[in-house]
Amino acid sequence: MGTGGEKLRGGPGGSGLPTTVGAVVWDICRHPKDHLLRRWNWKAALVSVACRGALFFGVNATVSWDSATRALVTELLYRAPMVGTFAAVSQSFRRVRPAWAAAGLITVAIPVMAHLIEFTMHWWRGTARLAESVAASVAFSMLTALTTYLLQRQGLMVVGADGKPFVSDVLLAPQVLLEVVMSKPTALFRKAPAADAPDPEGDVRRD
Repeated sequence: MGTGGEKLRGGPGGSGLPTTVGAVVWDICRHPKDHLLRRWNWKAALVSVACRGALFFGVNATVSWDSATRALVTELLYRAPMVGTFAAVSQSFRRVRPAWAAAGLITVAIPVMAHLIEFTMHWWRGTARLAESVAASVAFSMLTALTTYLLQRQGLMVVGADGKPFVSDVLLAPQVLLEVVMSKPTALFRKAPAADAPDPEGDVRRD
């Protein structure tokens, strides 16, 4: 057991979340329990299961009801654990600077891994319209991965001590996303929490 009280390294003075891509990756490797289990993102998992389940069901409903149901059940089997874990990784990058570096990694690396798992699961389960389903899912991921990261930089879709109630996240998300559309997208990056801001999530016990 650890002595407790140790903060995640990488921020100024050792406080807060790590502030570089390399520091975050290293901290995740050193402390996977803190990043992936204690911050497992049930909010993202819930939203993803609902959206992807509907997507796979709809695409395969053109074949038969049985095919659509089978695709939906496949999504329910693996989607929540996978997305909750990947969203926890995304949350760990939310104070990284420059933000574009983290955003690029999250919108490429995480979706690639997710769709490899997705393809394997649906191929194994015999999803009828596999190519069309995964293609639609990839297009959806290109939008949602970056959207989730941008919202997390504003404190939305975050779990743990910094998290808001899920209903509050849902209600505030359109306003934040509208700001991106109405102004320069980079403005959202500039408004991210300060790297040296105290991070309650950093005050965790290392086991």
